Amino acid sequence: MSTKPLSSSHESQNGSLEALLSSDNGYLPVADTSTTADSSTSRIRCKRITYVCLIAFLAAAFIGGVSTIASSYSNTDTHSTLVKARNGAVATDEPRCSVIGADVLRAGGNAVDAAVASTLCIGVLQAHSSGIGGGGFMLVRPSHGARPVLFDFRETAGQAATSDMFINNITKASVGPLASGVPGEVAGLYHAHKRFGKLPWRRLFEPAIALAKDGAALNSVVHGQLVRFEQEFRSSPGFNTTYFNSHGKLLKVGEPVYRPELAKTLQEIAHNGPDSFYKGRIAKSLVKTIQDQGGILTTDDFARYAVVERDPIETYYHGRRVITGSAPTSGSILLNMLNVVEGFTLALDGPTSLNYHRIVEAMKFGAAQRTLLGDPSFVDILSNLTRQVSKEFASEIRANISDTQTFDVDHYDPEYDVLNNHGTTHLSILDKDEMAVSLTSTVNLEFGSRIMDPGTGIILNDEMDDFSTTNETNRFDLRPSPNNKIVPKKRPLSSTSATIIEHNGHVELVAGGSGGSRILTAVLQVIVNVLDFGMRLDEAIDYPRLHHQLLPHQLSVDPLFPTCITHQLAALGHVIAPLRRGSSTVQAVHRLSDGIIHAVSDARKHGVAAGY
Repeated sequence: MSTKPLSSSHESQNGSLEALLSSDNGYLPVADTSTTADSSTSRIRCKRITYVCLIAFLAAAFIGGVSTIASSYSNTDTHSTLVKARNGAVATDEPRCSVIGADVLRAGGNAVDAAVASTLCIGVLQAHSSGIGGGGFMLVRPSHGARPVLFDFRETAGQAATSDMFINNITKASVGPLASGVPGEVAGLYHAHKRFGKLPWRRLFEPAIALAKDGAALNSVVHGQLVRFEQEFRSSPGFNTTYFNSHGKLLKVGEPVYRPELAKTLQEIAHNGPDSFYKGRIAKSLVKTIQDQGGILTTDDFARYAVVERDPIETYYHGRRVITGSAPTSGSILLNMLNVVEGFTLALDGPTSLNYHRIVEAMKFGAAQRTLLGDPSFVDILSNLTRQVSKEFASEIRANISDTQTFDVDHYDPEYDVLNNHGTTHLSILDKDEMAVSLTSTVNLEFGSRIMDPGTGIILNDEMDDFSTTNETNRFDLRPSPNNKIVPKKRPLSSTSATIIEHNGHVELVAGGSGGSRILTAVLQVIVNVLDFGMRLDEAIDYPRLHHQLLPHQLSVDPLFPTCITHQLAALGHVIAPLRRGSSTVQAVHRLSDGIIHAVSDARKHGVAAGY
């Protein structure tokens, strides 16, 4: 489903943002876009104002003012750490897990080995977002030009699931025993390792087992989530012994968290492989916990689970090959948005209010197209996918974007709307042989179904909330999509968009994020920031973001986004609403033209990358 590269392309400006702000930035146009004299004059005026805004933001950021400005918001962050490496790098949202992944690379492992070890680590330390009770997707770009592959280890609905099981009680889709699908993470990691791994399977489990058994300091991100659910977890089996001390008080940041049951579970999987999870003691323990509380998953559901290898989809962006996941991920929507914005002169004009308006309009059209996706094993979406990634369709969309106004929802031709997910993590890895991995793992909402199996220490996902239920909206007031209805053994639609970008046959950028529907718009903006606006990777990730998902019909704006641009967007008709600064995070690795590797984990989740 790939398209041919455009005849005109340009080299990415890999210098600092200061170069972008100079009057003679040396950018080349990437496409010929005609505009009226009025809009051209407006663009020049907006460009001047935008540069003043950006200079002010950068001055605050690098002097330390951003932290001061952000202190009035509930989720503050610092400047992301730029890690430079010569051989390989790992970017996760937990510093200790990045180090573990980099150590695997240093020990002779490849990107897939590092991904397995880092993902297991995240499941121990960031239990609110990931773990072996969930699932996800791993996009692998092998070294030496081999064909990329997407490992789909998304959770599946149980055989007793029905399309109407949550009608009149949608809460049960996100909390409790009915909320869980069959977990896929263990099978997915094993399948990818069996295909590409170099180090022994057991070796990759050792760091996570040690962290679970010997105790690991509770980080502030997980603690913040625990505070939200403190009263509920105080009486919840597993949670009340893991995250509370002997006096019944919630653990503090920095205090050790011991997970001996999970350590035993991980050790069993390390020695016996995935069969112990899907057909042995672990499956029986999980099913008992689920059924004792009224759930429907069975040991047969676990035994029948299978990973799906899918062909990734791709397009070309300014001559670069962009590889991402096919459905049931939302990768085709990312490609669609990139195809749309490619036709504007973003690099020539810079980060003006007009260009941000155009990017937002691409987001709105993309959100409308996402409603047509679903599990390709159950819904015929081939024609939709083919159309979404085509350059011709992008041209049609651009013709319907006005430089002088935004429009009501119907202009973007949505058919339905779909659901969201939050408890998610992403990691990006590049090794010395240019094998790249972009992996997103999730338990869906924070702490999944909020059920921990005391016998195994596993927190079960609530992935059933990612399906659509007739006449029911989810917690975000989004409408259902018939292509995403519950069917036994079906996989729900995902917002993930793990991405790998090549330039002249070499890996240039590995990226992905977490944050539900905000993943797509966050990854889009980071790519544009690097490849069009010439930002260094840490600047590209730290820069304040915009988000639009069509419904609700409002433009969510990071509180640190330049106010003058926000005012100009409002003048074009955008309804401005606040975007919580930590609502999406991006982990990325950027290989520069000289071979030096930059790796960044988003400071919004206090992540730090590692490399060697």
